[in-house]
Amino acid sequence: MSHFRKPTTSFNTFGQVDADWIEDYDSHSFIFNLPGLTTKDVKLDIIDDTHLQMSGEFPPERYSRGKWHTKERPTGAFRRTFQLPENALASQIRAFDINGMLVVKVPKSKAFVRSIPID
Repeated sequence: MSHFRKPTTSFNTFGQVDADWIEDYDSHSFIFNLPGLTTKDVKLDIIDDTHLQMSGEFPPERYSRGKWHTKERPTGAFRRTFQLPENALASQIRAFDINGMLVVKVPKSKAFVRSIPID
């Protein structure tokens, strides 16, 4: 009896987009790998100024003839949602495409520091 699973020819990649989240002094950056997609294929939303949501759909497989031995490239709908930190300035978010990667920059509010004189 074999314990190996037969590879599937298609699968739902809902939420299965690779993402990185990095924070530096000025901002939070979200980087999504979206090979083969254009900015027209992706939707970016801010929900109630508290959540960043990226969604879209990878096109169906064009090479469907024959027997699949390995199927790792995603097809179908996807969505990733992140809760933004309290210091995120949702009104100033910028997004841009760099060679198949969607980069979303979320500026951080600056902490207000006021010196208090000591008597």
